[in-house]
Amino acid sequence: HYLTRFAMAAVTAAQSQGFSSLAVRQSSGAVVARRILLGVVASLLLLRRLGPPLLRSLLCKFLGLAPARPGGIRRQSGVWVPGGSPGVQLSTVLYIRDGGRAPTLLIRTPYGKNVVEWMAYAIAAQGFHVVLQDCRGRYDSSGTQTFAAFEDQDGCATMQWLGQQGFEWFDPDRVVAFGISYLGIVQYATVAGLERQRKVAAEQNATPAGDETEPLPKLAAMAPLFSGSQVHSAFFQGGAFNLDFYLRYLHLMTHVKSPKDQLCSLPRLVAFELRLKRYLRRCLGIYRLHQKIEVPQLFQYNPRPHSKFWQNRDYSDALSVAPPAFVATGWFDIFLECSLRDYEAMVQAQGPGQSRLLVGHWHHLESIGPGAFSVLLRSSLDFLQRRTGIAPQEKAETEHPVRLWVMGPRASHGEWRDFSQWPPKEAAEELMLLHKGALSEGNDEHPAATAMSSRLTYDPMDPTPSCDGPVFSPWQAGEKEQNHLALRDDVLCFDSAPQTSDVVLVGRARLRLFIRASRAHFDVFARICDVHPSGQSYNVCDAILRRHAKKDRSQSHHEVQGLASAPPVDAVDIVFTATAKRFKAGHKVRLLISCGAFPRFARHFGDAEQSLGEEPLEVRPCELEVLHSEKTPSALWLPLLPKPSVEDSTRRRSLQAAAAEWPASSSPRRRQRSVAGCDFGMRKIESEAHF
Repeated sequence: HYLTRFAMAAVTAAQSQGFSSLAVRQSSGAVVARRILLGVVASLLLLRRLGPPLLRSLLCKFLGLAPARPGGIRRQSGVWVPGGSPGVQLSTVLYIRDGGRAPTLLIRTPYGKNVVEWMAYAIAAQGFHVVLQDCRGRYDSSGTQTFAAFEDQDGCATMQWLGQQGFEWFDPDRVVAFGISYLGIVQYATVAGLERQRKVAAEQNATPAGDETEPLPKLAAMAPLFSGSQVHSAFFQGGAFNLDFYLRYLHLMTHVKSPKDQLCSLPRLVAFELRLKRYLRRCLGIYRLHQKIEVPQLFQYNPRPHSKFWQNRDYSDALSVAPPAFVATGWFDIFLECSLRDYEAMVQAQGPGQSRLLVGHWHHLESIGPGAFSVLLRSSLDFLQRRTGIAPQEKAETEHPVRLWVMGPRASHGEWRDFSQWPPKEAAEELMLLHKGALSEGNDEHPAATAMSSRLTYDPMDPTPSCDGPVFSPWQAGEKEQNHLALRDDVLCFDSAPQTSDVVLVGRARLRLFIRASRAHFDVFARICDVHPSGQSYNVCDAILRRHAKKDRSQSHHEVQGLASAPPVDAVDIVFTATAKRFKAGHKVRLLISCGAFPRFARHFGDAEQSLGEEPLEVRPCELEVLHSEKTPSALWLPLLPKPSVEDSTRRRSLQAAAAEWPASSSPRRRQRSVAGCDFGMRKIESEAHF
């Protein structure tokens, strides 16, 4: 209609101006306009009929998925699901396939369902009905956002609502879940909530729904990616507060809560980064830092995982009853250790072969990048399709349950390798002893005789920098060059000799340090790096331990004199985060030791009464001495895969044998021989990560 009117107006205007040379006539203009109009209408009708199948095919091809399955998909919006608390309504969108019953995939997100609707449409094209929902207090859902608390109640309420609606397309025995990061946490929460309700119902001899003929639906499988069952582990590592992740994630959750906020997120993020760079080192207490960077304080700083705040966000009781799961993470992911521990616990409860583990070279935010996301989505859907009968399971019976990316000279230059279990049973430990500026190979029964120590001085007002590896910043996370750290006076550097052949490290390395410190409270941060023949070094894995002195007790006169004459020596045991890395021939293994990693972790001011929120009562440097003598042999153990050639059995032992000895409540025989004859006070500290 508008095209016809436009053509008629153009012809009239041309004739009125006397443009006879154009030889335009009203009748011919109307014919052309009608033809154009018919072409547009025909295109719209054709697009309406062929557009959705074409869109599904393009989406599946773009994401690297299998070809879209035949059948229509209809979108049903404006669905409100009652939450787990009075007055809470959860905004939900349904993508329903034509053809009756099929598996249902549940996605619950705090980041806005409008952002992931295109993904839900692509998943529906793979044979699933999709239920997409905003979490409590986020975007269109009512209530107050609780930062992972009470997600068990809302997840259980959603499952109960699905079972009570009588949908013809809903199959209660084939409900699965998928999601990354927070979307994975809510999966553990749903499993935990369903199990808690079943226990309550069993005690009351009634089903949660009140009808014994309609049991509560349960998850048949799930795919928690880059997440974990315990939120506490993302904010505290080795007792140290993950400051960088806390500040950046809190800014995201408090400033992006609606589609309008999403449009303004980029300029707000730039302003936040500028304020953070200006005040991060100036503000010693986090309360004052909150005011300066304009981020409200909504988290508690209690480091105890058994406190009520963190217990409300602990869903680890789901691991013993969890369905088969596809667990994925990255070597530089914030949730790496939590994901691996969850997988190990589920394998122990389910038996081998039920769940799958995939670990790439990615960091946390890279999981939603174009490269990693397609791998994660394709692998997850393939696992869920087999578990729900959409795809056959013959191939799954012959697959290895663990697939790891073994990093090469650079993190992205490597290869995928399959293993039968995690940690790989093929790995065996190799001992490396610390001495002045170097790592030497030695036998753990007869340590090399070294009688030296290394010292550093840590100043909290000029903290050791570190904001790479598993951090919540896309331009700082992952593998970064580390030479600037090795040159600092507050960092100890120990290099091995160049490797004569390729060695592959897979698993968790561990470190034992004999140290003296001028302060009773301090941090120990250790990092393993790969040093290239060119001299450049890159981070591989790291660990931190926050040391808290024991409570004061009454001491005898002889004890006080002994402490005054010789500072106590602490035997500090640290377990590194897991990794898989190939050290090429000619490369060196480098160990860096410092007393902090700021701003990734909050600074330790050496104050016995220090609180993360308040300003410290005193700020004093800490002098740390690492002993590596014959009586105090500080050592590093690396889990290495056997070489194709003959293995040196005198320096390696299996991880099972190592785990049986260390760490342990009683000192093993080897440790007693190593420290025999020491005339100083000896204390032992262990990191929170268990070997």
